[in-house]
Amino acid sequence: MISQTQINHAADILSGGGVIAYPTESSFGLGCVADNLDALNRILQIKKRPPEKGLIILVSDIEQAKRYIQPLTSTELKQITLPRERATTWLIPKTDKVLFELGGEHPKLAVRVTQHPVARALCDAINAPLVSTSCNRAGEEAMLDACAIKAKMGDELDLIVAGNVGGQSASQIIDLESGQVLRS
Repeated sequence: MISQTQINHAADILSGGGVIAYPTESSFGLGCVADNLDALNRILQIKKRPPEKGLIILVSDIEQAKRYIQPLTSTELKQITLPRERATTWLIPKTDKVLFELGGEHPKLAVRVTQHPVARALCDAINAPLVSTSCNRAGEEAMLDACAIKAKMGDELDLIVAGNVGGQSASQIIDLESGQVLRS
């Protein structure tokens, strides 16, 4: 397990505008603080991903996403926070506080209440949403270990956080309003 000292170091890098790779439920993710435009642009450049596509944010508590999403009903809140066997990303109507580079051309923002211990600890340490997009170049397989990341893109990152991925497939994506499953 990763130490609190390592989490604090990663949080300092994130808070300073850095870009990191860190383990999630299914693969390593590339992350930054959700409202840092320079860091978002770095992630898009590293991935070779167009900003129109948008990115996912992870939170340890849905309150961390409050300024980025429209208010939730008690039913929606319960649905989002209910523990699930598989990581679930929700598409939630976004506010005008969401940078284009984060939300893309979509009217909704992709939000996941993460259960991964390292990702949760990072969100808690920065007390903010953490951008999460698979650690890979567009069109390539997501990377599952720190050594592969270091060899392929280590010089483009400020830190690679140690840890194990959760062993799940990519999160399912569900539209909160319609209930439509967009990725199962």
